[in-house]
Amino acid sequence: MVKSKGWDWQSADQSIWLDPAEESYYFCEKWKRQGKRSVLDLGCGLGRHSVLFARYGFKVTAVDISEYAVQKVRDAETEENLIISSKVCDMVNLPFRENSFDCIFSYLAISHTDSDGFSRILSKIKEILKPDGEIYLTLCSKETYSFKEAKYPKIDENTVIKREEGPENNVPHFFVDLDDIKRLFEPDFELIGVRHIDNCISKGIIKNNKHYHIYARLKKEKRSSLDFSNIIGRTVWGKIDRPLGSVHPRVSTLHYPVNYGYVEGVLGGDGAEQDVYYLGEDSPVSGFTGKVIAVIHRFNDVENKWVVAKDGCVLSREEIERAVDFQEKFFDSEIIM
Repeated sequence: MVKSKGWDWQSADQSIWLDPAEESYYFCEKWKRQGKRSVLDLGCGLGRHSVLFARYGFKVTAVDISEYAVQKVRDAETEENLIISSKVCDMVNLPFRENSFDCIFSYLAISHTDSDGFSRILSKIKEILKPDGEIYLTLCSKETYSFKEAKYPKIDENTVIKREEGPENNVPHFFVDLDDIKRLFEPDFELIGVRHIDNCISKGIIKNNKHYHIYARLKKEKRSSLDFSNIIGRTVWGKIDRPLGSVHPRVSTLHYPVNYGYVEGVLGGDGAEQDVYYLGEDSPVSGFTGKVIAVIHRFNDVENKWVVAKDGCVLSREEIERAVDFQEKFFDSEIIM
């Protein structure tokens, strides 16, 4: 598999990559009507689609291999007072667990790999999409000039390495035809729509520049109900490293309205000690002992959070939801009691 390489955004004309593609408005409206909540912007670039989906109220996760691009997303998040979870990562090694997202949107990005890389990405997409989750993506067409005429070096039957001045120099590009699409997506996906579009004039230059626009739904069995009966009701103890009233170590605008810490000796999904919200205590504390009354399962993160209550404290689901919303609003999560 070829090594992944992101765009050199600092050498790009960024102005043309700030306006959302017209298709993104359609899917904002469609997925909102369907009741979808979480969206992964896969290969987010400067964040034009992440910002749009966040404006529509989706819980957005934005990923890109470019640290420069992800920082631009974070800048836009701050400027527009939006909530976007952004990560620097390689598409072929997505750090998300099973059933993380309702939808995935990937525009002019997922082609930046070779045949092996695309197979790995698609396999991970099948894992991280929820049952009946939907994806909209674009793939480069084998009929385009870049594949047929430009004489770029080929590294496999479907992949070339671009050799040109600009942000895409040395970036791999994976190309398909309709038979490839059917082979790659069926039978795991229902191909709702496949369009073959020629962007025949690009920046004033006439070119044969075609892409496939693919809209598909994942056919996967629904998960069984989450069972945390081995955790809920357990008495645990630990330390509070972010006491009530403290400031988040990386986000200066985020203050903790509850005590937040970890259970000593128990590892969470991120490999660190298990995080907890300690509720029922109205003043800052340095440690806790209490009973786990709920688990917050995060669909679009690698770890769950435990809710621990002070002895004698009884809280409803609604009370827990209000207490943890300051942080859980960034995630697509479910409270299991």
